[in-house]
Amino acid sequence: MTRVLDLKRAARRLRSEEHGTRRTPDLDDCRPNCVNIAWTDRDIEHVLVQIEQLRPLVDDPPAPAFRHARKQHELDRLERIVTAHDATGEPRDGH
Repeated sequence: MTRVLDLKRAARRLRSEEHGTRRTPDLDDCRPNCVNIAWTDRDIEHVLVQIEQLRPLVDDPPAPAFRHARKQHELDRLERIVTAHDATGEPRDGH
């Protein structure tokens, strides 16, 4: 993902320089719901790879329920990212 700083819309804390007025994002507190995140097509291709790697883990019947729930939650989150990106109407190469 790419971060675009808009101070008014930032979901994370901002860090100030010790002796200045410049404020920058505190990347240690990056939050996935931040509207300052922009997903490029290359980012989405990486997310699609992650989705394909997660599917067999989610579909593994003997897996413990807590692992299934955790992996399903992550799979759902990644699929929402792709869906939101595709909703922009911008075509991805090869898709």
